[in-house]
Amino acid sequence: MRTSLRRRVGVVLGVTLLLTGGGVAVASWLASGTGQGSARAASVTGLVVSAGSPVGALYPLPGGTTPATGYGSGTVGSVATTVSNPNPFPVTITSAVVGSATASPVGGRTCAAGSVLPATTAPISLDPPVTLAAGSAPTPVTVPGAVYMVATAEDGCQGASFSVPVTVTGASA
Repeated sequence: MRTSLRRRVGVVLGVTLLLTGGGVAVASWLASGTGQGSARAASVTGLVVSAGSPVGALYPLPGGTTPATGYGSGTVGSVATTVSNPNPFPVTITSAVVGSATASPVGGRTCAAGSVLPATTAPISLDPPVTLAAGSAPTPVTVPGAVYMVATAEDGCQGASFSVPVTVTGASA
């Protein structure tokens, strides 16, 4: 008799535990709720690029000659600039495009517009790419083989300084 009573109590306790545990499991599957969440995406700010200047002393190249083949130096014909990143995330600059230079001739001389031109209108790859830290100060960037002086440049271009517009392209790092 005692065994039978123990068995019944054991079965009743087992079934009770099973139902209670199953109810908790079902309740966790069926639990739901609603609410509001919010997030704000960072605003992207353009990089700050200074006007570039040619590296080394430019001189007239014969027609059809490029900076890479005509100047004999890997640096002459390159353009040096600085770029700042005001964004709250790092940016990697992968290429640059340069425009026609503006001349500032020496004392009373003239140097016609179009005397210093871009070597190409296509983007010039930066190898290696330049990574700017978040909120970076002006960082030097050199665009290789970017400009050349035309064969018909006036003598007044001798000693002139040139300002070259530079546009950079990049992506978040």
